[in-house]
Amino acid sequence: MFIFSGRTNKELAAIRQLLEQVNNKVDQVEEQELKIMSQITDWAAAEQADLSTIQATLNGIVTGITALDTLITNLQATATTLSPDDLAALAAVKTASDLLVTQSQAISTTAPGAPTPAPVASASNKRMGNVG
Repeated sequence: MFIFSGRTNKELAAIRQLLEQVNNKVDQVEEQELKIMSQITDWAAAEQADLSTIQATLNGIVTGITALDTLITNLQATATTLSPDDLAALAAVKTASDLLVTQSQAISTTAPGAPTPAPVASASNKRMGNVG
């Protein structure tokens, strides 16, 4: 307490009040930090759920393409001449397979942006008590 020697009670009370304000502002900053971190955690959990859904969908597409390609290969490997109905069926299967390939290539692999956190007031404004 040597730094306070020679100070009046009024000056010491003012210093205590300023220290209390600083402590309150530090508490507010810590609360804001926890809020921001919670938003990040919530966003990351939602994003992971979305990615899991996308992965399941892509697995289904890959399975579908493989199944359709197998049907095409089997139809093309027949030893007999295909009837017009068989040719139409083969064309339909090939079209469906091509559509799945096109659709799977159109899937965006870019993750959406993170939510914008609430603005945080500058430290100088907080120290001066200008921002709540």
